[in-house]
Formats: sequence, structure tokens, C-alpha cells
Amino acid sequence: MTWTTFKQNLPTMYGIAGTVLLATLLVGTDTGRETLGWIYLQSTQAIDHSIHFPFPLARLDPTCPQCM
Repeated sequence: MTWTTFKQNLPTMYGIAGTVLLATLLVGTDTGRETLGWIYLQSTQAIDHSIHFPFPLARLDPTCPQCM
């Protein structure tokens, strides 16, 4: 590997290392696991409280003649 190629790939290597570090911290610590649990509960609560249409959204497509 030449020095130029190494310098070009350095940001990618830092990104991969940072991702591995973050994943290790989230899964490997109590605080990280609690945070992941909180995110999961917040997302399910948001889905439960979202607006659900009683018909398929394809009926709102103005380019679909059989849907109108």
C-alpha cells in the first residue's frame, strides 16, 4: 500500500474504528444497553400513537386511475 492510498483510506478506517467502538460501548455497558432499550421503547410508543389511515395510501395516488 502506498502512502497516498493510505492517506486516502484513513478517514474510512477512522469511521470503521469509531463505529466498532460505539457499538462496543452500547452493547458492552449497562448505560448503553439501557439507552438501546429506551430508544426501542420510544420508537414503539411513537408507532402506537401515529395516525393510521383506514384505507391503503395507494388510493391517494392521483396517477392511479383505478384507485380514484
